[in-house]
Amino acid sequence: MHDFCSPVDRREWLKAAGFTTLYASTLSWPILATAQSGAFNPHRYVFALRGDGIVAVIDPYEERVIRNITTTGRGGTLWTFTRDLKKLYIGNNAPNNRKVSVIDTENLNVRQEIETGNRPKHPLVSPDGKLLAINHSGMDDNQLRVTFVSTADDSIVRQVNIPVRNTSHAGDFSMHGAWSPDGAIFAIGNYADNKIILIQSSDFRYAEIETRGNPHYFDWRGREMWAMVEFDKPRQQSSLPQIVIVDATQALSPRVVTQFSMSRQDADTRNETFVEGHHGTFTNDGRRYISLNRGSGPGLPGVTVDVYDAATRQRLASLNANAPGVGHAYCTPDGRYALITQYNSMRLPVLDLQTLRIITTVDAGKGGHLGHAVFTQDGKKAFVSNRISDEVIVIDSGTWQIRNRISTAASGSAQGMVANAFYGVFERVVQPLLS
Repeated sequence: MHDFCSPVDRREWLKAAGFTTLYASTLSWPILATAQSGAFNPHRYVFALRGDGIVAVIDPYEERVIRNITTTGRGGTLWTFTRDLKKLYIGNNAPNNRKVSVIDTENLNVRQEIETGNRPKHPLVSPDGKLLAINHSGMDDNQLRVTFVSTADDSIVRQVNIPVRNTSHAGDFSMHGAWSPDGAIFAIGNYADNKIILIQSSDFRYAEIETRGNPHYFDWRGREMWAMVEFDKPRQQSSLPQIVIVDATQALSPRVVTQFSMSRQDADTRNETFVEGHHGTFTNDGRRYISLNRGSGPGLPGVTVDVYDAATRQRLASLNANAPGVGHAYCTPDGRYALITQYNSMRLPVLDLQTLRIITTVDAGKGGHLGHAVFTQDGKKAFVSNRISDEVIVIDSGTWQIRNRISTAASGSAQGMVANAFYGVFERVVQPLLS
């Protein structure tokens, strides 16, 4: 346990584009695409975040860009909304960036930019909507900084500075964060020292949990947290992604309940570059957990998708997605399917969550790194980013056919995430917080 003590190679090719490396009980989830209206409606847009500092505002009914918002940042592709969806926070993560951009979703402009630290990574609003937490990919004074901001007036409440032992670490120092459903704990990973950090929001003290590799992503069911560790270090042919389950009933005295390895499809050959776990998330009902092996290096060749029973922690399926670079499993609003987005190919496998089989694959036909998706509230359409082609693809989720392509820029290969709803983890917006 530690007291807070301060006031107030994500891959070279990404840098060229400005990158580096509630409790809900029904489908009435907050989303920015709920109804058409001639009057202004702040809930009708899809925001397409670009690494070059542009936010393309898409009308999901007309399926076209209606405005571009220009920020001063670069590498801004991770985001969060306030609970009322009136503000969108964007972490500007490229080198030499230190600010979070605040977008006014009513007037469609930049409200302000908040300096939070070295390369803001993943801003995330707390379950009660009162606090914004931002981790950072770079260090400040040889420390890993997490900044907490009041969403009421966007003022900095606290900065938690965590000493880093391995200051010579190359690459990002932290990637993602996640709030516990009750908002009592904010979790991040310390890549340099291979640790999970749990920060208690009541007093900003924190606890550390050592892991066998880089803790990349987190999801919660109550006070039980599942963490995806990229691989057990040192990286070698036998390395596998690790899933670490933590009991955080006592925020400052957490304990590891168990940990286990993902499987490895034959297509993920016994070459260490084929192994790097990326995201792991629960389904809408919290009954299953989906983990994905993205792979590493410039090829990002991983294809393995595992599905686990969340209660028994038993593996239910191990699948070859046949689309290299699998990264995220975006659940449809009805919970029937997961759209598997990826970092390397032009293919989007569709996983049936009842049969646990890949039932079809959407082929974009051009571009690559189809990394992120959002659905309309009725689930009839998906909007998927295509980074290399600088576009957002619109998919009919009844037929899983592409119905439109929306260009967000003439060039740049900088199309990042798409945003239209409040989330706890961005792959699940129905039941965003699982109690």
